[in-house]
Amino acid sequence: MPAEPTAAPQLGVVGRAATASTFDLDRWAPSDEAARWVEHFWSVTWDRTGGEPFESMVITFPSMHLTHEWGTDGTRHGHRLPATLIHGVVDTVFTTTLTGRGAVVGVRFRPGGFAARFDRDAATYTGRTVRLDDEIFGNALGLADDRDAAAAALDEAIARHHPVPDPTYDALTGLMNRMRDDGGLHRVEQVMAVSPWSARTTQRVFRRYVGVPVKWVLCRYRLQQAALAIETDPALDFADLAVGHGWYDQAHFINDFRSMLGCTPGEYAARHR
Repeated sequence: MPAEPTAAPQLGVVGRAATASTFDLDRWAPSDEAARWVEHFWSVTWDRTGGEPFESMVITFPSMHLTHEWGTDGTRHGHRLPATLIHGVVDTVFTTTLTGRGAVVGVRFRPGGFAARFDRDAATYTGRTVRLDDEIFGNALGLADDRDAAAAALDEAIARHHPVPDPTYDALTGLMNRMRDDGGLHRVEQVMAVSPWSARTTQRVFRRYVGVPVKWVLCRYRLQQAALAIETDPALDFADLAVGHGWYDQAHFINDFRSMLGCTPGEYAARHR
């Protein structure tokens, strides 16, 4: 009997090492023209026909998504299928139940990219999933229930009709990249010290473009890295992990981890390591 497919632990995707046989996940780069706003395209496909439903979990990024979804499950995220949907930043953890046979092709925008591209307030979408409205692209966007065709149409639609330059978005992108990559940025006041704006303006920019506050972004990046480390390293010391990622102590780390994922780091390790 052939072995079941396996995958390495993956940042943000809970328990990916054990779900390779449950769903297929693929990612690819956007066109050069769309890359200013889009981080990557992605797709998920599954076939649970005759099997038990599966709950998939993602420790979400500070990014908005645009998806085209179809399948035999009929309704997803409260919307009848097929559906083209706008997903605001999920301020908790994104969960979805995979049943029947289904597929999604999605666009993950860069933090702030959706608001910059479409001149929309990201905060109005936070925690919400809504159907794509015709005003986004200036006309109805009919997408085929086919991964490659839908992705190509989305890429082309996002890339055309470039808006005027947005220096605020450009500066935000640099700051977000630093928050993601600089392991020494642990506190809001540290971010404000390297921000190109005042503290008040920085928070206003984050609400308008990203949809969540600076503190949320910092905590989310740290929690994603911590969860990935737990899944990857069986000898990991939780106290060292907490301090290394900027928590005051292990108790504060455990509280933040439990509030996000509903379990302690030890319980998470038992399930997904």
